[in-house]
Amino acid sequence: MRALKDRRILLGISGGIAAYKVGFVARGLRKAGADVRVVMTQAATKFVGPLTFEALTENPVGTDADFFHTGGGVSHVEMARACDLIVIAPCTATTLARLAGGFADNLLSAVVLASRAPVLLVPSMHTAMWQSHAVQQNLARLDPSRFRVMPPEAGDLASGDVGPGRFPEPQDILEQAAATLGPRDLAGRTIVVTAGPTREPMDPVRLITNPSTGRMGIEIARAAQVRGARVRLVLGPTEVPPPRAFDDASISVVRVMTTQQMLEATQAALQGADALVMAAAPADQRPAAPRPGKGRKKDLPATLDLVTTPDILLTLRPALAGRIVLGFAAETDDVEASGRRKLDEKGLDLLFANPVGDGVGFGARPNEGFLVSRDRDTETVASRTKADLADFLLDRLAERLPTSGGTTH
Repeated sequence: MRALKDRRILLGISGGIAAYKVGFVARGLRKAGADVRVVMTQAATKFVGPLTFEALTENPVGTDADFFHTGGGVSHVEMARACDLIVIAPCTATTLARLAGGFADNLLSAVVLASRAPVLLVPSMHTAMWQSHAVQQNLARLDPSRFRVMPPEAGDLASGDVGPGRFPEPQDILEQAAATLGPRDLAGRTIVVTAGPTREPMDPVRLITNPSTGRMGIEIARAAQVRGARVRLVLGPTEVPPPRAFDDASISVVRVMTTQQMLEATQAALQGADALVMAAAPADQRPAAPRPGKGRKKDLPATLDLVTTPDILLTLRPALAGRIVLGFAAETDDVEASGRRKLDEKGLDLLFANPVGDGVGFGARPNEGFLVSRDRDTETVASRTKADLADFLLDRLAERLPTSGGTTH
């Protein structure tokens, strides 16, 4: 969420039941380093009190009482000038109609009309309202060069019905806000990311795997999408959810189980791609003869016959020519030297080598290590969150992409 740091964000809240969830959005924006000012419609204050958002943002909250005041100053113009982004969440059908029609009959709509900042709308309403002709017509009337609409999720609604109209997860809203404000240095690029472990079955209930959660690769996929890339995520079995796609083209996810499946899915995803980030931790060996049924404990062999799984990077090396490739190496000894050897052996452009064990590496939220490359000295990377590390690594990858933009493969 680097794009949100030190940015001035006006958070508009209109009167829907989802207003109670917006506290998590406000807190997330603040945690990302943004200066957050809240404007609430009169209807919104019926669901959540302004004092809640004053406590979360440490700023006064604007309401219609401020709009229709007799004191000095023009509050909506002042607010409009003092923001880099306007986020309206939830955006109800009434607020949407005001914006589409250019009305300025409350503080929130007047601020939007007086501002030149981009606007991210997060509609949330009953399915029938969302799908109605009037709402869809109002959406079509918005200027796409200024208004970005985040479609609602499908799911359980407050009415007990099920369908599109549900308020998105706060994390997804933060990502959309970051994408609206952030650099689009990867726009027009296609990046393949692998993430997570693989599992090699012994029988239907036993397997060989490793502790990888997939979080590092997922954070890289998330950051690349925010920066404008088309992302193809090849994802092993993991409980960490992948990023939500901004649109039909921004990210695709292919789920795999075994190393062979990951190899085949990655090979297919490379068609037309500009870069590969191999953040997955595929198993190096598999049982030579998996059992078709569950073996009883007393019948299990004392030793297990193993065979080597394909080395994905070495197998794909001929197909990687002309593409920027970032690999990962989890090491317990001589981390930097081991990473340098792997970089050379596999012909990579970049490799992030990180220590594992003693509470670091697999499963840990922060990460640290060494970035080795073919064209520069090794960089020591101090401990940081995996989200911050993702942006750091993408910075280095973006520097090496051809300046013409797009793929030539």
